[in-house]
Amino acid sequence: MGPLEDRYSPGRSKLLLIVFYCSLTTILYSQTMDNEARMQILPKEAVAGSFQKIQLAFTVGGSGMNAGGGMRFEIPVAYLETKPYFWSTPQTRSSQSAGYVSASASNGAGVSINIYGPRDGIIECVLQDKHLPPGGRIFIEYSGNVQSICWKLSIRTQWRASAKDPWLRTKEYPEIKILPEPASVMLVVTPADLKVDEAFEMALVLMDRYGNRAIGYLGTLKFKSSDSAAAIPESYSFVQADSGVHVFKGLRYRTTGFQRIEVTDGELKGRYNYTEVSSVAPHYRRYFGDTHFHTGTGIGSREFALRDLGGDHRGQFISEEEAYEYVRDVMRLDFASASEHDAARFTDSGWTESQQISDSFVNPGKFTTFYAYEWTPVPQEGHHVIMYKEKESKVFNRFDYPTKTDLWKAFDRQNRPTLMIPHPMWAQPDHRIWDHVNNKYRKIGEIYSLWNTRFLLKPNDDVQRFELGIGNPWSFQYAWAHGHRIGVIGSSDNHTGRPGLNNFTFYTEHTAGLAAAISEGNNRDDLWDAFQSRRTYATTGTRILLDFTSDNHLMGDEYHTKEPTHLKVRVAGTNILEKVEIVRGDTTGYHVICSKAPGRETVSFDYIDKDFSGDCVYYVRVKQVNEFGGGAWAYPTGEMAWSSPIWVNYKDN
Repeated sequence: MGPLEDRYSPGRSKLLLIVFYCSLTTILYSQTMDNEARMQILPKEAVAGSFQKIQLAFTVGGSGMNAGGGMRFEIPVAYLETKPYFWSTPQTRSSQSAGYVSASASNGAGVSINIYGPRDGIIECVLQDKHLPPGGRIFIEYSGNVQSICWKLSIRTQWRASAKDPWLRTKEYPEIKILPEPASVMLVVTPADLKVDEAFEMALVLMDRYGNRAIGYLGTLKFKSSDSAAAIPESYSFVQADSGVHVFKGLRYRTTGFQRIEVTDGELKGRYNYTEVSSVAPHYRRYFGDTHFHTGTGIGSREFALRDLGGDHRGQFISEEEAYEYVRDVMRLDFASASEHDAARFTDSGWTESQQISDSFVNPGKFTTFYAYEWTPVPQEGHHVIMYKEKESKVFNRFDYPTKTDLWKAFDRQNRPTLMIPHPMWAQPDHRIWDHVNNKYRKIGEIYSLWNTRFLLKPNDDVQRFELGIGNPWSFQYAWAHGHRIGVIGSSDNHTGRPGLNNFTFYTEHTAGLAAAISEGNNRDDLWDAFQSRRTYATTGTRILLDFTSDNHLMGDEYHTKEPTHLKVRVAGTNILEKVEIVRGDTTGYHVICSKAPGRETVSFDYIDKDFSGDCVYYVRVKQVNEFGGGAWAYPTGEMAWSSPIWVNYKDN
């Protein structure tokens, strides 16, 4: 399937094409003129991911424009795992291919087109042989796929009267609003842990196939619970004011065990998570978050960048505010942290801005944020997300602190609560991410992110890339075997302003990766304690419930015994569980000592390790069935989860 056929739906843009062609005479060729240079665009709206012919007209101001002068504008384009989410890359080679750009002048002057920028998103049009008088126009046509991420995009525009003059921005930028497709995905989000008869909220989120909030959804839903005694609504009809999201309050489960609520409108079926309902108030509850995403906020001077600034890598068109709103209001996660790269332009003022944005989203008990950035030295040294609980903590960048030991010394001097979260990337043979042990700051690490699978490495995907291999210097099995006492989380490393977004459809390619924290409450103090205690686990993007203990010790614990260990596992998936395994690591390597193939969504079982005879580490691995078949790349779509380990030393208590 070619780039045009993949995202073009016949009829989707025909009406818009007719409207803007009929409007060219009255708008683009209008004879109204003033002293301000300006840019206009048609159409004003476009459906996410659709193929469009975009018409732009630049009107020269009162000074006119000489040969060698011109104008330029930029659109968000991307590469690798973000390529499906932004505009087709501009090009002038083939009028039959996506991204084709052409230009002309109202007085017949020749116009050349230059395309450049970090991702070829800047389009520059230069007059070749004539003076363009005041009120003259340069007309540009772009034919390609618009972004599949919905927002109102400002077309940044600059101009100059001659080649020797500086670039000047137009007074106003034209805007094109990207609208969502009809609803394709329904999320049903409920708390992970509750007491019987405890009132709770259920959020219903309608999204299009790209993960945009389906603001026009007006369907009628029916509800059914696995708990026949549950207090839930019978039905609900969405209204325009819901804008694709509705939160139900005061719901109650009245039966213990794993419970869920099925929701359907007759065609769409909700993607639900289970809730574990207990007879007494849970001491710990499970909360889900994304602690690693990028937007470029705080980098500064983002427009018309001639090189990659760090930040979001993708043109600097998104903001932390938008990303936090998405992860909170659409993905409905419990906690999150933006973690901009420590690029040269990420200065103290940028760090201050990022912290202020983080604070503005804190709502104790509902939504928690932390302060974070990504330390990005040479890949072999290992990228890490640096997370702080306190605002006064500093950014120690890769330029001044190029090694892990440099960084640890800086943390010691700063003497503030700090987490250094390893973020494995390419699986290089000379990976040095685990070459030095530091169990003071490296309590948890990313066993899963977009680097594991699906996009950067097609078609050789491997969801378990950073789990397996006692001899692989990038894997967690290697780390545990070499003295690292590190728990696991998942995170997205999202660069599209959509943290927490998972591959719910074939078109939602950006996998999420979630961090699950077993915490007393949803606030900074309690979540931080969960991170420090390694009471965490990782999922590939869905809210799988996982509970794992050894002799009643929680995941992340370390203890001593000489008795056979008593292991307990409880899992509630978001689909049918294909396999649940207990893995033991010891001096002989890693071995699956217990494997279950439930063939259903929930399972609970005990296992006594009668072969326990020396120091070892245990963890649990969960694999669900594939959710849908892959396309040309046939990538796996079975969601997974990994518990943090429990370390057991063979000694008397």
